[in-house]
Amino acid sequence: MPPGPIFPENSAFTPRHMRELKNRTKALFNHGWNAYRSYGFPADEVRPVSCEPYGPQYSEPDSNHRDAMGNVSLTVLDNIDTLMMLGEWDELAAVLRYLECCQDLFFAQDHVVQVFEASIRWVGGLLLAHLALTEGVLAGTRTGHAQDASETRFARLVAHYDGFLLRMAYDLGLRLIPAYNTSTSLPLARINLKRGLAGMQRVKNVVGCTAGASTPLLEFTLLLRLTGDTRFETLTNRTFWKLWDTRLELGLLPMTLDPAGNRWLDVVSGIGALIDSFYEYSLKASIVLQDAHLGDVFALSYDALMAHLAVWPARDSWMLFANVHVSRPARVNMWVDLLSAFWPGLQVLAGRLSDAVSTHLTYLKIWDHYDSLPERWEQQSATPPEARLEERVNAAISLEWYPLRPEFIESTYYLYRATRDPMYLQIGVRVLSLFETQYKTTCGFSGFQDIRTGTRQNRMESFVLGELLLYLYLLFDTANESYVHRPAMDRRNWVFSTEAHPLWYCDAMGRRSRARFRQYLSLIVTEHTKFENGFSRSMWREIAEIGDAHVKLRTRVPPHEPTSMFGSRLSPVLHIYNFCETAPRQWAAVTRFLSSGFCSWDHVFMLNFHLASTLVRPAHLGYSNNSVIELTLSFLDTYCLGGRLQTARPATTTDLDFAIGTLARPEAYEMYRVDNSGSAFAKDDLVMPRFFGRVRLEQLLEHAVTRENTLVLADYLLLWRQLWHGDYQLVLIHTVNGHAVGARNTLWTEGDALLDSLLIFLVSALGNVIIDGMFVENFKAF
Repeated sequence: MPPGPIFPENSAFTPRHMRELKNRTKALFNHGWNAYRSYGFPADEVRPVSCEPYGPQYSEPDSNHRDAMGNVSLTVLDNIDTLMMLGEWDELAAVLRYLECCQDLFFAQDHVVQVFEASIRWVGGLLLAHLALTEGVLAGTRTGHAQDASETRFARLVAHYDGFLLRMAYDLGLRLIPAYNTSTSLPLARINLKRGLAGMQRVKNVVGCTAGASTPLLEFTLLLRLTGDTRFETLTNRTFWKLWDTRLELGLLPMTLDPAGNRWLDVVSGIGALIDSFYEYSLKASIVLQDAHLGDVFALSYDALMAHLAVWPARDSWMLFANVHVSRPARVNMWVDLLSAFWPGLQVLAGRLSDAVSTHLTYLKIWDHYDSLPERWEQQSATPPEARLEERVNAAISLEWYPLRPEFIESTYYLYRATRDPMYLQIGVRVLSLFETQYKTTCGFSGFQDIRTGTRQNRMESFVLGELLLYLYLLFDTANESYVHRPAMDRRNWVFSTEAHPLWYCDAMGRRSRARFRQYLSLIVTEHTKFENGFSRSMWREIAEIGDAHVKLRTRVPPHEPTSMFGSRLSPVLHIYNFCETAPRQWAAVTRFLSSGFCSWDHVFMLNFHLASTLVRPAHLGYSNNSVIELTLSFLDTYCLGGRLQTARPATTTDLDFAIGTLARPEAYEMYRVDNSGSAFAKDDLVMPRFFGRVRLEQLLEHAVTRENTLVLADYLLLWRQLWHGDYQLVLIHTVNGHAVGARNTLWTEGDALLDSLLIFLVSALGNVIIDGMFVENFKAF
């Protein structure tokens, strides 16, 4: 039993304190890993309550009930890099010996598996381990110093490594890639590892999803770059760009598809389950592969999501992303799913730091009330507040399980690395404590089967060790001791894959790898000596018959870049995705030592008011001093001395949502942001020569509280009434096509274009604009 905490609750995250938190997290990982090795290995998983091995449906190999597993020691494949990052060298050496010994027929399993899961967990895990062992991620990290113990142990493993992990990844890739060889260019979701598509029932592949079809692009492209086999990239590329080219009017993608019927199966778009990693990998693949076209995909997607899915009551308040109809901006349901908690981390990677802080706050509030994130949580409920607690909890949770998914702590890690705000460490401390006291079992860790009642699961998926505890460990690695935080990695264009496998690529590395792999590849094509008789031969022939000419991709055309009539002082709004925020807008005034931006952010508890009907704590969880993380007394005593600790008033103004003209994809809108005030416009104003799209306004009435927490006074309204003649309501543009305007800035447009629609717009002699009988305070014509 590891020793208990030695630091008091009010410790200020000193170096010694951080080392203790890392050690406690590592002890948790070792507990789970040792349980798997003792009671689960070589099966895919260990059952944490009953201490039994767990894998696919052995008696029904064609079943898709457990198709994320394939009798391939999944927990091993998904945690090779975790062992590296935690410095578990003896275990890593044992795992490598096991895989090397069993490599030849390791994936020749008569089981149906998900191509998506096998790509991101198995292929990704093998590729990361291969990159780390061949590219020397721990070599030369301490210039001028002797090797430390980790470097010495790692060097021994490197010296004995002959590239077999890449050969295993290649074998697995050959078994998965036929799923992409369809007449529609849309992949089948499942394949039998041993028999391929032969004999598979059609019913098992009638439904696919956007994330599953598009995400293998990164792992398979790396497989091409490292082996030289172009088919891996060609087929997955073809699928990705086909999906992108079928975007609907608003620039959004549906979530589910029929690969054989070549059609979408729904009209819903969101950022969570079924579509999440499409966005994630458009950005991450653009970084790893240095592909600007993929970067454009993310930028245009993000712009469309901000225009139609983002819900944010004020510019610096909380934010969440709704599920909407793909052809009209109407919400189709009121739930938030657990998988979408990855989004704040992706926003950090995209440089949208203020958005990330606001979005993460929503998931923090859910965690405060449930010590977890329900698979689906409802934003609103019709259940009255005086109803029994059980009724209110049931109404708030529409899918009740929590399998210890990692997305919330993943985003917390990203936000801490970007902001260094201690609140994110405090969140980590709470999660660590819950794992030590609530989720730990005899043979690993068990989440909730039903959050409402406290019923536990008897399953520990590989991401518990390989993602959640890994991100928690890295969150506490403020001394930058793990190899991903060392200087050698700063020189690489690396990202964490969707399964937390660090991946990177450069042309020189690819040339070296392809040269080493060429001889082996030749043997595979001509002799097939490394695979079960008949399987690889027939598969290779099937892939080869596709022909390079048939799948040749057309040249991607970048989005239209308008030429501004105003010169270089105005930048197209999409250029914001070329830059990264270095500090969140919400915390601009935070300058004190030992302080947190949360202590001066007056919107921290606004969400508790807006979503009070479903932020309900189940009775079985009880309360403690640390249940509400942002109100932990020890944290407030240390980091909030002198802070305002005051919440903004809820807005009482009326929101209006208009569609001006025909709604379109983001690239159809010509919009500019003013870079500096040297032009005729003020800095940060928006300029839109032709005004159309989705506009959200705020109606300002006397004595109302605005989104910016100001009171609308009679004198203020009188001041504006002097600028117009007539009985008009005063309104303020909040956003136009997802871009904030607000009280601080002005939206400008061409007056002549507005006058073409006299039934809607009026323009005063001073350039002020009236829309449908409403005087717009921050909208002017030139």
